[in-house]
Amino acid sequence: MIDAPRPRNAVNARSWLALVAASLGLVSCAHGPIRGRLSLPGRPAASATLNYESSILGKTGKVWTTLPTGETFTGPYALDPTAPDKTMVSTLTGDDGNSMACRFTLKEPGVGPDSGGRVRCDISTGGTFDADF
Repeated sequence: MIDAPRPRNAVNARSWLALVAASLGLVSCAHGPIRGRLSLPGRPAASATLNYESSILGKTGKVWTTLPTGETFTGPYALDPTAPDKTMVSTLTGDDGNSMACRFTLKEPGVGPDSGGRVRCDISTGGTFDADF
């Protein structure tokens, strides 16, 4: 019995899918800690960490932190590629119902936290988080 030859496009499709799968394995989302200073009313200033994770394309992502009070704050961010300045804002919602309004000044416009910058977050219950990263 003679095997029929495979259609040429079946081999190309399989090779293309393998290439796409390998490429997706190499692409990862940028993420990291932003170490800074937390000032809460009635407490001494302390070290704190704000975390972020960018989407695969880097124009959106999420930001989160847990304060010493135990409240965890999370929120999205989205870059505006048409914005003329280097700012990015994110409002984080706490699991106890409070909020943090964060304003980032980025080193590079349209890149997100990946290239560094400065952030200040104002906490609705009072207090701030500040960092240079």
